[in-house]
Amino acid sequence: METTEVRSTRSTRKKEVYKKLFGALGDELKSDVTLAPYTTLGIGGRAEFFYRALKPETLIFAVRTAQNLKMRFLLLGGGSNILVSDSGFEGLVVKNESKEILVNRNSVTCQSGALLEDVINRACTQGLSGLEFAAGIPGTVGGAVRGNAGAFGKSVGDRLTKAVVLTFAGDIKEVSRDYFRFAYRESRLKQTREVLLSATLQLRKGDQARIEGRIAENLKKRKESLPWKDKSAGCFFKNVVLNGKRVSAGLLLDQVGAKRMHQGDAQVFAGHANILINAGSARCADVRKLATKLRRKIREKFGIKLEQEVVYIN
Repeated sequence: METTEVRSTRSTRKKEVYKKLFGALGDELKSDVTLAPYTTLGIGGRAEFFYRALKPETLIFAVRTAQNLKMRFLLLGGGSNILVSDSGFEGLVVKNESKEILVNRNSVTCQSGALLEDVINRACTQGLSGLEFAAGIPGTVGGAVRGNAGAFGKSVGDRLTKAVVLTFAGDIKEVSRDYFRFAYRESRLKQTREVLLSATLQLRKGDQARIEGRIAENLKKRKESLPWKDKSAGCFFKNVVLNGKRVSAGLLLDQVGAKRMHQGDAQVFAGHANILINAGSARCADVRKLATKLRRKIREKFGIKLEQEVVYIN
């Protein structure tokens, strides 16, 4: 347990850091903000400091400020695909809300805080096809590019042609698709801690009615197997490669009775064995314990080590 002296030191340090941050970031800076409402799982303790970046300039400034102060920072988009610790996050959480979307002739350029759903809908209204596969994928463009989000055998990285990133050294540069080294649910951003500022996605002209039809069809397919009313982070584990073929992690989990498993209010979704839901007041610890049990069962039956798709924070 912390002594009175340690608590006093931590409190003094926090006040000093807050003063410096507030001097740089202004009234949008908050402290002790609970993160659970900002995640699709509805789980997470308090952020020591919290800042809403409404445009790329303030996003860049917030990140550079944290770096200059040598403090940890977390860039938060739509809050999907993450599991935040019950103890919260010590450092600065930057909520990316830069959402501008610009439609070009056969492409769309969007800021990284734009919701993927909004980009798909905007492209559709302009008669641009190519993103229908992503209908129903939650989160922002930044998260989608970072994790190379996809469905139905296609991914966001397939459509990206160029982007603007903030490097770890603080430089802003325009890069091409090859820069990201896209792979299954992977990109360079996961290793380099670079920040995506905007992305341009190459599309093609199409019939708006047909585009709307494909979007509706894909949404229907996803709704048949995904929890639309429950709190979840999407697929928890990455699919695996067996005998040279990619196999659904959900299919394997089904074979070990995953759908009957739970840990407190953390449960495996009845409609999809690779999705964990918060059925009430689940904590991060509950989800992690349940995930550990699932990985153990898969390892014992198939000799496979499941890799998490959901990212643990803290």
